[in-house]
Amino acid sequence: MSDFTVLCVNTFAAYIGVIPFLIILQLLFRKCRLPKRHQFGVYLYALGICLILMASDTPSLYQINFYPQFNFIPFYGFMDSLGHYIQSFLIYIPFGLLLPTLWKRFKHAGRTVLYGLLLSVIIEISQIFCLETSAVTDITDVIMNVLGTTAGYLLYLLIRRMHFMRRMCLGTKDARKKVLSKWEIYIYFLAPWLVTFLLTPFISNALWNIIWNYALGMPI
Repeated sequence: MSDFTVLCVNTFAAYIGVIPFLIILQLLFRKCRLPKRHQFGVYLYALGICLILMASDTPSLYQINFYPQFNFIPFYGFMDSLGHYIQSFLIYIPFGLLLPTLWKRFKHAGRTVLYGLLLSVIIEISQIFCLETSAVTDITDVIMNVLGTTAGYLLYLLIRRMHFMRRMCLGTKDARKKVLSKWEIYIYFLAPWLVTFLLTPFISNALWNIIWNYALGMPI
């Protein structure tokens, strides 16, 4: 089974766990009367975070093992792991696209790229707690993640005037919406991360059991 298929299944498993939290959060925020397109965009943002966490081998509570492995030489062994680095670039494109699309303060390129850098560094540092040989804290990953975020922002500049992009941004003068706009991005990052940390291994195992037992007819 391809690595891409495994990534898709694990991302879907993480997202299954996140959706109930997203629904609860949006019920809590219903008095703010958020635009429907913005609410839909937040679901896409949470899916993008799940994709990044799953693709980066972010450890769960049940997989923590302090086993630091580092590569501080940019592009060392790049061609040997070309597929991995292309993935590191691609998974951050939706992130760079959705930040300025959903939140007004990220319409500045520098802030979007900086946030992508910080997220990448946090995830790379977390990988020192992964299971043995499962992940390496790699400067090249950070570089590719930042390039992916930048590419996503450039894509935003190309499509920002299209009809479907309207009313997705939460820029407003309303006091409650302004406060929510400030914290929403962190809230919708924290929910996927907590689900990934606490619940995703159980959901993923159940999903793989269903796939093997019913889709492929290979009981495990």
